[in-house]
Amino acid sequence: MGKVNSIFERFIDLLIYAIFAIMMGFGGFFVYLSNTGGTFFGIEVGLEVGEVVTFIAYFDTLIWPVIALGQIITMHSRSKASLGRISAFLDQKEEIIDESGDVKFEDVKGGIVFNNLDFAFPGTEKKVLEGINLEIKPGEKVGIVGRIGCGKTTLVDLLLRLYNVPKGTIFIDGVDVMDADLKSLRDNIAIVPQDNFLFSDTVGNNIKYGDFTSTDERIKEATDFACISKDIEDFPEKLDTVLGERGTTVSGGQKQRISMARAYLKDAPIMILDDSVSAVDVNTEEAILENIAAKRDGKTTILIASRVSTVSNLDKIIVLNDGKLEAFGTPDEVLEKSPTFARMAMLQELENEEGIRRWTTRKI
Repeated sequence: MGKVNSIFERFIDLLIYAIFAIMMGFGGFFVYLSNTGGTFFGIEVGLEVGEVVTFIAYFDTLIWPVIALGQIITMHSRSKASLGRISAFLDQKEEIIDESGDVKFEDVKGGIVFNNLDFAFPGTEKKVLEGINLEIKPGEKVGIVGRIGCGKTTLVDLLLRLYNVPKGTIFIDGVDVMDADLKSLRDNIAIVPQDNFLFSDTVGNNIKYGDFTSTDERIKEATDFACISKDIEDFPEKLDTVLGERGTTVSGGQKQRISMARAYLKDAPIMILDDSVSAVDVNTEEAILENIAAKRDGKTTILIASRVSTVSNLDKIIVLNDGKLEAFGTPDEVLEKSPTFARMAMLQELENEEGIRRWTTRKI
C-alpha cells in the first residue's frame, strides 16, 4: 500500500506540473500571436499576459480542493474499515466479570490450593497447564521453576483471575477465585510482573503507585527491602528524579527493584515475584531474598525464578514441566524427585565452577 501510494502521489505531482507547463507554453504562444497579429488555425487570437497569469492562478487555486476531495474519499474508506474493527472490539462480550453476591476477602491469610487445574488459553485447545494439584500454606515462601514456556507465569496469572478457570480448581483461603470479588481478590495480591512497567513520572510516584497514602518512612522501608535505596541516592534528584517512559532511563535491575518496592508498599498478604531478580547481581539477589525472609515473615510469597540459587532456601519449590506438575516439596525433596530441577542444579553448579576456573586463570 505504501509503495502504490508513493507512486500515485508522484504521478499526481508530475501531472500537475505537466499541466502548468502546457498552460504556460500555450499561453505564451497565444500572447505572442496576439502581439504579432498571427492566427491559430485561421482564428485570430487576442490574449494578454495578465489573462494568462489569471488563468494559471485560478487553476492553482482549484488544485488543493480537488486533491482534498480525493483524500476525503480515501479517508472515508479507511475510517469505515477502522469503525468495523472498533465496533467488533466494543461488541465483544466481557468474560471476566463480577457476579452478584461475589465473596469479598477479609483478613486474608494467604493459603492457596490448586485442585486438579487444567487450563487452555481462550480460543485454543492445547492445555498449557494440566492436572495441577498442590497446596501452599499461609505464610509459606514458595518458588516456581521450570523450562521456558512451561506455564510458570500462567499459573500465577490465574491467581489474579486474568483468565477464567473452571470452578473448584483454585482457592484462596478456601474461597474459589471464580466466586471472589475481583477488586477484593486483586487488592490482596501484590505482583511484580516480568514486564516491569514504570511511568514517565518521578521515582517516588512510581513507587507510591503501590499505595498513594504512604509516608516517606514507608517508602524508605520499601526501597530498603528492594535494595534500591543506594541507587536512588545516586540519582540526580533522588526520589524526585523523573524516569523515561517505561523506565528507559534506568537499568533492567533498577526497574525490577523499583517495581519490587512498589509491590512491597502494597503490603498484601500474597506477593508474587515473576523472575524479578534475574537482572541483579548475586549479592543483591541474596540481600533481597534475606529481606523477603525477614520482612515477609508470616505472609505468602511466590517467586518465579530461572536460577536454582534463588529458590534453594525457600520453604517449598514447584517444578513445572510442559504444563504439568513434576514435583512439589522442600528443596531437598524436589532435588530428589525432579529430574528437571536436578539438571538445573547441576548445570548451575557447573556454570559456577567454570566461572571460578576462568577467573582464577585470568588472575594467574
